[in-house]
Amino acid sequence: MEFRILGALEVRAPDSTVLAVGGRRQQALLAFLVAHPGRIVSVPRLVDAIWDESPPATADRQVRNMVGLLRRLLGGGPGRVAPIRTAGPGYLFGGPEVRTDVQQFTALVDAAAQPGADRVARLREALALWRGPALDGLPGRALSAVAAGLEERRMTALERLYEAESAAGRDELAITELTELVVAFPLRDGLLRHLLTALARCGRQVEGLAAYRRYADRLAEELGLDPSPRLRALQGELLGAADGVRAEAGPAEPPGGVTPARVLVSAPPQPYPRPAQLPWDLPSFIGRTTQLAAMDRCLAGTDAPGAGTPGTGGPGTSPGTGGPHPTSVLVITGIPGGGKSTLAVRWAHRARAHFPDGQLFADLHGWSSAGRQDPHAVLGAFLRALGVPAEDVPGRLDEAAALYRTTLADRRVLIVLDNALDAEQVRPLLPGTGRCAVVVTSRDRLTGLVVREGAERIELVDFSPAEGRALLHRVLGAERVAAHEQAVARLLDACGHLPLAVGLAVARLRDRPQHDLTGLAAELAAEGTRLDVLDADGDGPSVRLRTVFALSYRALDERAARLFRLLALSPAVDLSAPVAEAVGGQDAAGSARLLRRLANSHLLTEHAAGRYRFHDLVRLFAAERGREQESERSRDRARDRWYAWCLHQSAAATAPLLAPRRSRVPLPPPPEGLRTTAFDGAEEALRWYDGQRANLLATVGHAFEHRNDDVAWQLPALVWPYLHRAGRHAERLALGRTALAAARRLDDPLATGRTLNDQGHAWSTAGDLPRARRHYEQALDQVRRAGAPAVEGQVLANLGGFRFFSGDYAEAAEHFEDALRLLPAEGPDADDWTVRLCEVSLAAVHAFLGRFEAARARAERLLAPELGLHDGILGCSLRNVLGVAHYAADRPDEALRHFARSLAVSRRTTGFPDQQANSLAGLAAAQQSLGRPTAARRSWTAALDLYRQLPSHYRAPVTLLTSLGFTPPDTDLPSATDLPPDTAPSTAALPPAPLPPPPLPTR
Repeated sequence: MEFRILGALEVRAPDSTVLAVGGRRQQALLAFLVAHPGRIVSVPRLVDAIWDESPPATADRQVRNMVGLLRRLLGGGPGRVAPIRTAGPGYLFGGPEVRTDVQQFTALVDAAAQPGADRVARLREALALWRGPALDGLPGRALSAVAAGLEERRMTALERLYEAESAAGRDELAITELTELVVAFPLRDGLLRHLLTALARCGRQVEGLAAYRRYADRLAEELGLDPSPRLRALQGELLGAADGVRAEAGPAEPPGGVTPARVLVSAPPQPYPRPAQLPWDLPSFIGRTTQLAAMDRCLAGTDAPGAGTPGTGGPGTSPGTGGPHPTSVLVITGIPGGGKSTLAVRWAHRARAHFPDGQLFADLHGWSSAGRQDPHAVLGAFLRALGVPAEDVPGRLDEAAALYRTTLADRRVLIVLDNALDAEQVRPLLPGTGRCAVVVTSRDRLTGLVVREGAERIELVDFSPAEGRALLHRVLGAERVAAHEQAVARLLDACGHLPLAVGLAVARLRDRPQHDLTGLAAELAAEGTRLDVLDADGDGPSVRLRTVFALSYRALDERAARLFRLLALSPAVDLSAPVAEAVGGQDAAGSARLLRRLANSHLLTEHAAGRYRFHDLVRLFAAERGREQESERSRDRARDRWYAWCLHQSAAATAPLLAPRRSRVPLPPPPEGLRTTAFDGAEEALRWYDGQRANLLATVGHAFEHRNDDVAWQLPALVWPYLHRAGRHAERLALGRTALAAARRLDDPLATGRTLNDQGHAWSTAGDLPRARRHYEQALDQVRRAGAPAVEGQVLANLGGFRFFSGDYAEAAEHFEDALRLLPAEGPDADDWTVRLCEVSLAAVHAFLGRFEAARARAERLLAPELGLHDGILGCSLRNVLGVAHYAADRPDEALRHFARSLAVSRRTTGFPDQQANSLAGLAAAQQSLGRPTAARRSWTAALDLYRQLPSHYRAPVTLLTSLGFTPPDTDLPSATDLPPDTAPSTAALPPAPLPPPPLPTR
């Protein structure tokens, strides 16, 4: 499949059929991906490319929809695979069957540069690929920037072509083509130079002087500039009075009888200043090897000798090697205090040998209390450093920028622009040639430079633990660090591994050798005074953390600043648009925009698509601002909205989806305007819990610490079914302890009873049956004291499960029957789930008591379609009961059918490995009875793998099956009676059923 953008966008199928790409936006999206083959293009970058800076609220979704349409179009034919695939935060274009005209053009131009190549033929073949202006007809700033870059490459190829034509003596042919090109591109210096040279060689000086005069007049009129020194020298040669230019005889008999002309050879240019403005390179610089290597790769194509590994002097990735097309503009961005400037200066010093015409440096003061530098003032300083007299620096910004680009046109200069505010401040300072390289540092992401100018971005992250430790080693000495390894780890954690914070801590220890690492680590451990400790020895605002953070904070608009404060005061740790909406009270779309604004300023870090988090030190700073600037009423309102959102959104996920038909935890009504999301099914609810788990756990701790005890017991009661199914039993037990303490602090017997009941089930799941029984018995006392018969029925059901697991099947049956008498069938306290659970458990009890016909009859009745149990986890348990009943009646074929159906259900239901193990064990028994030893061994091995991860009391079904004649193929698993509960393995990874685990025979 071929994709063409050297002209209007065109897509050709393998049979050369032209495919019709949809509307203008689809075309823009595809063209932008085609222009960046083999590179991940993020969704935000595509949004910017399609809508510039005015995207609709649904832009992200529209991009994904358009990608889906393009995939269907491009992958719709026989043998065709769509060349667009999802990768990381965006999409990747390319594939083995994909060709683009840009890649063909690049390959041919590179081939022309190889020794011995037919340069003219290869370059003409490359230029023939152009069907018109690049990306013709597609608007937008991002695509215009791409098109401008492609057109620049076309012009460079044209200039190389006419160099080759001139070297081959084909000046007459070149004159015709160059005359047309100079008319089409009247300000292109290089094309005019080749035309004047060809005219001079052919003795057509008068035409050459006329062409020069037209160019000079237009340049003065449109840009206020004079022609370059090289063009002026050519004019002098045409007049016969050029200084510093000599002529050599041309061919004795030129083609066509043309009078021999002189060959123009320019004299060596006059020397010009070579500025060396880089600031001091810190000798204590540590690490950042990955980022330095990335900078080497990004700036590999600046036409510098050995470019690509400027730090080492080795060969680099240059155009034509098949690697990614290099860029000459690199943006280093990251959190305040992250070491952006230090990294830029270190790399610049490493690379300076590859920029022999000088190095320019400017602090743009974009994030400074002194105010940002005006680009015109910076241009003036740069031009003077490059040798332009002060009186010749134009007074207008656009004219100064044009002169700056002209001055740099034939030089190889490195420009470092530190601390930029935005892309508009940087654009006038960019050279017009890829021979120069530009490194920009900013707290802003400078997306405009990435989109329009094709800059590469490096996101600077915190120090790794190894880098932080290496800095301490270098400054404090290996012995001092080695003697306090644990304190070093605590100190780095307290600094959040932020380079500036680590540097401040290290400087304090270096300047005060009497202070040891352990003492400073202890000081930094207190969140309330951590910023005070780190700022104590700052010798100026630029090295005080609060000042560094405040510069970014003051640049925020009020809505973003307020959300920044409120989020820091909330317990939420994983931030997203719904979280920000709940805390800040704005709609989701507005909240998403504010989060992106905070992330663009690196006051938040986007760790996954649409999900953000604070750096620890930035959060402390934001919380300080919140306590100072938000009223107590505002803080309380935001906190209460967050608590309410956690409770009601968890209820939406838990009650109807994770434990269907179960009675709910009573909650107060939500605040007015609070929006929660409904879920389409259990899997979607589980995904929501996965995303919000860290927030919910943190909120329970926050609520308990601030004595919001209703929240501290209600939220664990809602969350525990998820934690159970996800296998997070340690978290469940920890939350249960907090919930129980909160309920007891409230002196609420019903809340205490519910929490004790949940904790009892958690201990049963973990394999500690005695502790589970104690919690159940205490729960029973509390709910009876509260007068809550429905909750008493739930506790009795759990006690029935305990008796079942202990082998007391008759007592278990009594508890299940007592529970059924207490559980209401109708009304607000109705709990259909627990009712069905008790009935299913009674079927299991019948089987374990040897009443197989009674077990079969009950199981078949409960599987009636109108009860709706046939396709859920309870239906899985009932199928296992039926399997055992048929196995006991010597009907292994029927048993096999039920066990197989149970296995199918258990495999597609998350969080029930015990039922899957029981189904596999039953399958093994039935297969063995049917004379299928290989299948039986395979099923038993799979069951054994699951049983080994479960507490011992879940293995009782194996004992029942063996009593009925089953001989396990490999009997290395102890029976339930051989292994006491307190030695059962941990179940941290694989939980059994939800609520009280139904005590079924094939558990």
